[in-house]
Amino acid sequence: MRVVQGGPEVYLTILDIEQQKEREMTLVQISDSSISFRWANLGINYTGLYSVSDTTIKGVMDQGGLNWEVIFHRTEQTAIEIRRPQEPKPPFEYYIEYVKVKNGDVELGATIVTPLDAKDQHPLKMVVLASGSGPQNRDCDIMGHKPFWVIADYLAKNGIGCLRFDDRGTGESTGSFQKATLKDFASDVSACVDHLRNDPLYKNAMIGIAGHSEGGMHALMAASKGKNVDFLIELASVGTSGRDVLVDQQYLIPKQNGDSEEEAIWNKNLYAGLCDKMMIKNKEQRAMEISMFLDSLYSTSSEKYKASTTVFNFKIGMNMFINNPWGEQFVKFKAADYLKKIKVPILAINGGSDIQVPPIENSAGFEKGFSKKTAADPRSKAIVVDRLNHLFQRCEKSTVMEYGELEETFNVEVLDIMTEWIKIL
Repeated sequence: MRVVQGGPEVYLTILDIEQQKEREMTLVQISDSSISFRWANLGINYTGLYSVSDTTIKGVMDQGGLNWEVIFHRTEQTAIEIRRPQEPKPPFEYYIEYVKVKNGDVELGATIVTPLDAKDQHPLKMVVLASGSGPQNRDCDIMGHKPFWVIADYLAKNGIGCLRFDDRGTGESTGSFQKATLKDFASDVSACVDHLRNDPLYKNAMIGIAGHSEGGMHALMAASKGKNVDFLIELASVGTSGRDVLVDQQYLIPKQNGDSEEEAIWNKNLYAGLCDKMMIKNKEQRAMEISMFLDSLYSTSSEKYKASTTVFNFKIGMNMFINNPWGEQFVKFKAADYLKKIKVPILAINGGSDIQVPPIENSAGFEKGFSKKTAADPRSKAIVVDRLNHLFQRCEKSTVMEYGELEETFNVEVLDIMTEWIKIL
């Protein structure tokens, strides 16, 4: 992180994270002993306190409902070589088309890739990719990895077309990401499916959706609405409920990161309590109950946590994350409500070392929730692939921070499973 004084009272803050590339911060606040900033493009917030004794800034960073301790040390910066061997490189053995997808007042920037023999395929198979939590571009760029580009490239080389798009308010897409709800994101996915349906080249194609993490929730909602979707792939997605996944991950993530059992349980209780409060229909009462609950939880937090953030910033951060229409819809989401309405083949894949979406419970949730027609289709299945994390990387530590350390972007075994499954449809 580089902090540069841009004037008498103006500071420009830039984060040098090789995996995310350098971008300017917004909403930067600096005092004699603290610093906070928001990295708007990636939905990252940070609040930390400066320690004079060891010249560090210790605090908590959060993104997409996840939070973790981050300590900045004063040091001489050196370049880090990041290897991403799976990232596609030209020449590309498929057609590439850049399009705009209309969804009411929102226009989504998107890329369609189709195999060279697309016109000879009967039917051609096409997949719309739906990204997970946080503002994502069409490549699903995270920690230097571009998993959606890797998926699209692999599918196209194997005769399957793909459409991937920038989330609303991100990249070349208009609209507001921060104000969007689950229903809005699902409607964007539906608009992409409709865009393909209305193109003469794809009129007779089999069109499916592959949703990753929260994107799988969007995919379920979109597929349950109509008959335009021919198949569904759920990648590390929610087969139980939004509440269950959020609460479970908020124990597993800090625990895997090395926090104590007591700290992990405190974090789990924090999110469980917030989810309970979000069930209150009256918004004024809900806000009051959340405020009192957060005061109580903060008072029982560890000294380490209190040193990283004030009660004011803690309450602001939690309210911004969950006390909004998106948070309400996420907490109340139940996969079974949508699965029972979907009659097409479904492939659900979870990574066995995923700490963001617990694999066993959610894989079982999909299998149990399949509609009678989906369950009766021998192609429908829910599987868990061992030693893969939330991004489907072969991992050792099973931590969030390991995502950027690993060279693998998306496990080839899972790419093969997806490809072969689509081919038999």
